[in-house]
Amino acid sequence: MLRITLLSGKDVASLPLEELSDVKALKQRLYEQHGLPPRFRQRFLHEENTLEDAVTLASVMESQAGHGDATLSEAVNPDAVMDLRVLILEFSDVSHGQRIQLTDAARAGIVDEVESLLQLPMDPDAVLNEDLHTPLMHASGNGHVDVVRLLLEAGAQKDALDCDGTTALIWAAHDGRDAVVQVLLESGVQTDISDCIGWTALMCAATNSFPEIVRLLLAAGARRDLCSETGQTALMLAADEDADAEVLRLLQTVAEDP
Repeated sequence: MLRITLLSGKDVASLPLEELSDVKALKQRLYEQHGLPPRFRQRFLHEENTLEDAVTLASVMESQAGHGDATLSEAVNPDAVMDLRVLILEFSDVSHGQRIQLTDAARAGIVDEVESLLQLPMDPDAVLNEDLHTPLMHASGNGHVDVVRLLLEAGAQKDALDCDGTTALIWAAHDGRDAVVQVLLESGVQTDISDCIGWTALMCAATNSFPEIVRLLLAAGARRDLCSETGQTALMLAADEDADAEVLRLLQTVAEDP
């Protein structure tokens, strides 16, 4: 059994050891089910030693039991308890150069570098200037699914707006990044946010002839009746742009449904 407490001594959780593989899995569980911040802001201590994410919990328990060469089942009584303390970190006061690093790594899809910067820990929503382009927007627009997942795991604001009122979902829909759109929709993004000219993600996908994204957005409940600032729906805009026939069919089919 794992018994987790804050440095103050306040209990956080008691968890069966066999349900968790390593420190990373433990951090993720505490974030998802016990209200702790994302794993990047958690640090675990065992007997004054900091435990890295890749450390297996079984090895820590074996070390505590004094049987480093034995299997966990051989070394530890099933009723044994291992106490771990967790430190919650605030975001680091990073430099402008580090903000550039995160932006560039997200844009280029360099997962290891994004992970390293988030471990500082660094705010996943750090922007460079007044354009308010977040790392999530850059990763989404460039189709880097693994970086998108990493930033979402770090708590990036999935519906953040840039200076033009666009979101990461709009970036991905506009550029035809269907896998990213799927991940963002699964994370619970709002589908119908419109930018400064009233365009939604559905309008962007439709006018640029991305039928799979149109299909994903409609399945997620995106409204096809919303109008841009010029009073046009996604179907009207797509027709004006001579969009792909499948896009028009999808929008017309939905429009004709009772």
